[in-house]
Amino acid sequence: MSSDRVAIDKLRDLFACGVESVKPRSLFKHCADREDFQRSLTHDGKRYHVVGFGKAVLGMVVQIEKLLGSRLCSGCISIPIGTSERFGPADPEFRLSPDSVLEVIECGRNNLPDEGAVLAATKIRSIACAMTENDVLCVLISGGGSALLCLPKQPITLAEKLSIIRALASEGATIAELNCVRIVLSDVKGGQLGRAASGAFRLYSYIISDIVGDPVPLIASGPTIVSARETESNVRRMAREVLMKYNLWNRLPASVVGVFNEPSVSTGTGPGGRPFLLGSNTVAIDCIENRATAQGLRCVVLSKMIEGNVELVSGMYVALAEQTFQLRAALINEQEFTGRVYALLQGLAYPDLRPEIFVAEVIRSKREPLLVVGAGEPTVQVRGTGVGGRNQELALRFSYGVRALSVVPERVYFLSAGTDGIDGPTDAAGAIGGVCVARERELEQQGVIDGMQYVERNDSYRFYESLADGKYFVKTGHTGTNVMDVHLLLFEPSDAP
Repeated sequence: MSSDRVAIDKLRDLFACGVESVKPRSLFKHCADREDFQRSLTHDGKRYHVVGFGKAVLGMVVQIEKLLGSRLCSGCISIPIGTSERFGPADPEFRLSPDSVLEVIECGRNNLPDEGAVLAATKIRSIACAMTENDVLCVLISGGGSALLCLPKQPITLAEKLSIIRALASEGATIAELNCVRIVLSDVKGGQLGRAASGAFRLYSYIISDIVGDPVPLIASGPTIVSARETESNVRRMAREVLMKYNLWNRLPASVVGVFNEPSVSTGTGPGGRPFLLGSNTVAIDCIENRATAQGLRCVVLSKMIEGNVELVSGMYVALAEQTFQLRAALINEQEFTGRVYALLQGLAYPDLRPEIFVAEVIRSKREPLLVVGAGEPTVQVRGTGVGGRNQELALRFSYGVRALSVVPERVYFLSAGTDGIDGPTDAAGAIGGVCVARERELEQQGVIDGMQYVERNDSYRFYESLADGKYFVKTGHTGTNVMDVHLLLFEPSDAP
């Protein structure tokens, strides 16, 4: 087996390990001993009802159905189209009991709201409105939930809301910015589902985070997080700023302008209860770090809060690869490396970034195999008409970025993939990057076609599809979870097998 293949298989294994750690069964098992978690599911004499929306919710509801047993009286979940087919009846982690009382609605193709999502939101809101002092409502929330719980505020139409969200996404708006706008345009987001359940004895939210920094009020647009009137006004102000930032404010339909001009009105505080953050990318990164260390890699976590345009993020990784490779090849000394990397990292606005720790760990690695781990959710400005996703584009940009360096780092590999298994409207989770990718293209086409031409068209999927029978894709299928993206940058010694 070639040295490239060994390194690439190592990256795939580490990514799969991280994904497995944040699947619902693992996360519920991790929380099982928490007293507050147990208490939320054991209110004697109360009827339990479960609603949910998101990419991880089928697996979540299977776990909570087992925990509640006969106390579970009703419920409805909204999950992506194809989820049941993907996992099938043979997978117990994603199989409800034969006599389940839960209604399952599949909708939101390609993570975009549709009529099915509106139907699901209407049913879920009806369940919330029917709660009484004898009822406990359990709300399961994960990434993708915003698209799967869609109920536009009248008179806004679904088409109008979808047009705004598509425009923001194509301009590279972050998930936090998107959800801020969604809250204003919705009748269920921003705590409104929680207020609808004001008659309930308790409302509990069980959440898997897919947003940098885990801001609970913005995950799936915070449908159960009831805010004060002042906070609602702030959200509306921030949503207006987002629309102005991306030059959409002066192009809004009259229905949307009317909603923005309505006074903020609080309609109650909702039932007592609390949100449980079951998991985030911290769980996945911890698992990857432990596994890498056990395999003899020195592992250093760069940041779990990586955001920004893919072009800038790829440039950051290329620069890190260049400086780290030069240090390990003794082309620069430790002092030079420290100065250059500090200058690079101190310009980045990642709150958890610790340049001194990163630099010290890289220097200590010397000739050992080294794994740099990053995580978060970059964005892409869509300018072309191609097919791809942010992870595939990041890996492709990295490949040609390192290929263009004056001193080319040969044994450097990069994986970028989404933990949900879905990268843009494609069947890939992401892709592998590195000099091996760029050089393989040259061998196949004698340098006639440069991969950056695919980048310009936002066509990274077709690049990887046409390269070596797709062997550099990372394909997992829908994973049943979602904690954003993982980036793995691997440095292998030149004499490694």
